[in-house]
Amino acid sequence: MGEFRVHHIRFYEYVPKAIHCLAYTPVSERLAVSRSDGSIEIWSIRDDWYQEKIIPPSEGDSVEGLVWHGIRLFSAGLDGNVKEIDVVQLKIKRCSSSNAGPIWCLTKNSTGTQLAAGTEDGCVVLFEIDGDKLEYIRAFDKQEGRIMSICWHASEDLIVTGGIDNIRLWSVNSGRAMQRLTLGKQDKNQETVVWCVAITSDMTIISGDSRGKTTFWNGKHGTLLKSFQSHKADVLSLAVNQTEDVVYTSGIDPSLVQFDFTTTKAESDWKMWVKSVVHSQHTHDVRALTTADNFVVSGGVDTNLIFNCMGDQESNHHWRRIPPVPHLSHVSVAREAKVVLLRYPDYVEVWKLGHTDKEKGENGDILPLRSNPVKLIQLKSKSSEPVICAAISHDATFLAYSDVDTVRVYSISLKQKDLMQPQVSMKRLCSSPSSSQSDGTHCMAFTRNSKRLIKVAPSRIHILSLEHEEVELQHTFHIPHHQDSFHLLSLSPDDVLAAITDHQCNIYLYNLETKQYICNLPKYKCQATALSFSPDSTELVVAYADQMIYEFSVLGQEYTEWCKQNSKKYPDQWMKRHNKITHIMYNPHNPQQILLSDEQMFCILDKSQPFPKKDAKMFHKRAWQSGEKEHKQRTETAFHVCPKYKYIYHMDALEDNWLVIAERTPVTLYDMLPPTLKQKKFGI
Repeated sequence: MGEFRVHHIRFYEYVPKAIHCLAYTPVSERLAVSRSDGSIEIWSIRDDWYQEKIIPPSEGDSVEGLVWHGIRLFSAGLDGNVKEIDVVQLKIKRCSSSNAGPIWCLTKNSTGTQLAAGTEDGCVVLFEIDGDKLEYIRAFDKQEGRIMSICWHASEDLIVTGGIDNIRLWSVNSGRAMQRLTLGKQDKNQETVVWCVAITSDMTIISGDSRGKTTFWNGKHGTLLKSFQSHKADVLSLAVNQTEDVVYTSGIDPSLVQFDFTTTKAESDWKMWVKSVVHSQHTHDVRALTTADNFVVSGGVDTNLIFNCMGDQESNHHWRRIPPVPHLSHVSVAREAKVVLLRYPDYVEVWKLGHTDKEKGENGDILPLRSNPVKLIQLKSKSSEPVICAAISHDATFLAYSDVDTVRVYSISLKQKDLMQPQVSMKRLCSSPSSSQSDGTHCMAFTRNSKRLIKVAPSRIHILSLEHEEVELQHTFHIPHHQDSFHLLSLSPDDVLAAITDHQCNIYLYNLETKQYICNLPKYKCQATALSFSPDSTELVVAYADQMIYEFSVLGQEYTEWCKQNSKKYPDQWMKRHNKITHIMYNPHNPQQILLSDEQMFCILDKSQPFPKKDAKMFHKRAWQSGEKEHKQRTETAFHVCPKYKYIYHMDALEDNWLVIAERTPVTLYDMLPPTLKQKKFGI
């Protein structure tokens, strides 16, 4: 197999943000996840929880409520506005003010014609969203104190809200409160905040409050049914399943508590709410809960997205933690210059990699450095606009980044490169209006010869010329009838071919020299998560969300013989993996080897070796032992896995058998989190 020396990057200080809101739409099977910085992520559930895109935040923005209506996404926050998000262009499409101060919560009616927002001023505000619009309608009577939670009854005639020390039931027609339910106080001078509220079709109101109590009410008569001291601190979120017989709650005490509406005796038809199951999976406050298909999804301060299968028995419970690793890389490598570009929310950094004179060592050795990594550039975006994508040329002579409105291209001059601190100068290239407009640019890349920049926007591919010290639009490929955004772009090493993928499982091939469309790859059942051309530009390898890897012949416009022979031979244990392959490429020195990585593993897929058996134990603990028998067994199969790195944010290959791996360890991420709720444990 040979060996690799690794540039182990740990100076990429990516800081994941806490999860604030969750919203699911069954129409497209997508989950929207808002973070504490105001960004919104879109996850595809049908593609086994693949993170499709990240909608950047506006400066100073917050998201306190998320609602889907079909494929339309709405958000609300402390700026007092309800916004419709364009999930294709990744920006705000429409905006309407509440005229009642900051918004703390948002809901919709069952037919999806109106939104209701709860505000700081104590008003319920209605918005019209029917007919592809977003318009303010009216506000209900003002109450004392802010409205922290809200839910619309299925009949659309009633809205229930939670505030300070009370729950109110409102008439939508009159805009007045019909009932007021008063909550007790834990301390005489301490308010009880109703952080979350829901109402079922049979008028059962469920609330979670700052006392750590989950309470069930009879909404028809305004009476208490049952109250549970379910948590040791505030209950911040709750979710009700589709059949309305299971409720989940969580909060500052991050335990996920399940309540069932069930009979207490086998011979009786009488049903009541009972506390049934408790799951402890989060380490910090849980800010949001929602149900998605047969899952209950949770997220909060620990930044992890966790889903539990509903209906599983405790002895056979299935759940999964998704760590905060972007599925689209924020790191680019200038392979010839041995320089890396690191993208942050509103700036980019360029680093020169360290250097060592030692060419060999034992497995796991840390090689002595002749020179340490050096930060060459920190480039902040104009007016702190969020950076959507960025790229650096292979020889590190050009850098480009895109915000919501503009693509900016810079020339870089590195003098005295061999010194510890090279001299760096930058200059922004002049751009024509047509070449500098972002148009919703989601990904970009420089050609190998650094003469062109390829940028991809919804339904368009732009070829920008960088010659003569200015950026000029050379050609635009228009993709007819295309309604979604692209998320992956790969250019062939000979600068002739471009491959792009979208969220509808399409992969397009274009010739950059003749300016012609070549073909589409066969449409697969799920999305591509990574792709790359072979060193001779004749083949394209694609990794999909279900762990399948396909190799396509560009000349023959069909799958290669290796792909046809092995597409049904992947081991069961490989296919049962859930971590997405986010980086894939051919070994520059051995095209028979495909290098790939996900967030927790680096793997070499050797096409010259046979696939293991379908029932092979690829990830068995003993597979990593260095004994002669295990080593022999490992090298005789096509898969060679290294589980040493976690979490992998980027993987790339340089010359001379060098790898670049950017890693942020779980311990590093955990140490950045705030303190957890202190809980008394037995014997401690």
